[in-house]
Amino acid sequence: MTNITFSIDKTLHSQMRAHPEIKWTEILRQSIRDFLAKIEEPKEISMQELRARLSPESLENLTHLDIEKEGKFTAQSQKMEEARLKHLEELEKQADE
Repeated sequence: MTNITFSIDKTLHSQMRAHPEIKWTEILRQSIRDFLAKIEEPKEISMQELRARLSPESLENLTHLDIEKEGKFTAQSQKMEEARLKHLEELEKQADE
């Protein structure tokens, strides 16, 4: 296993020391795992979340769509996002070479 070091302020350190029963390294490990899962795994988003991410102009265009068309739009948007992420991964690999 690899070790890492990071800094925290004295107040946080004091608060942590007040709870010696907690395995803080495990809390950090799990937090990192959760964060990585969140950013690395493609996920389905609700229409409400999609609407929140869209620009006002795009949102205005969506208000005129029916539910079936919105579903198709969502599927198309997700495919485009997956393609964009794949392209970014390829660019990162090329940069590493």
